[in-house]
Amino acid sequence: MNDDNSGKRNRVNLTIPFSLLEKIDGHVEKKLEDGESRDTANRSAFVMDMFKLGLRVYENKINKDASEKTLDQKLEFIAKNVLVSGFITDAIFGVQKETVDASKVIKNEMVLDPEWVKAVNERVAGKLQEYFK
Repeated sequence: MNDDNSGKRNRVNLTIPFSLLEKIDGHVEKKLEDGESRDTANRSAFVMDMFKLGLRVYENKINKDASEKTLDQKLEFIAKNVLVSGFITDAIFGVQKETVDASKVIKNEMVLDPEWVKAVNERVAGKLQEYFK
């Protein structure tokens, strides 16, 4: 290969829609307002940073183990457990408040009404939908 071409091989022309160009200009303006120089805060530098970031995300996505959970899945799991614990705690305290005669309380009973479990699961699903729109 020719030495003249080796320096030019890393150039890529990219056509950017005006809608994205306006967003890019907005981010560049913010960087300039924050005190960055025109050398580091310009369209080319910003697009290159976004390209590098996108490439890292893409490579991580490819290299990620299929069984590995995403952050959203982990957060949903934690939120579900917190919500279920809260509903169960509310139910326990509700029973204790309503029970006047302590001798009528069945202790160590592991049987729950299936409808109650279904209702809790529906409430939890509704809250999770609200949190993770």
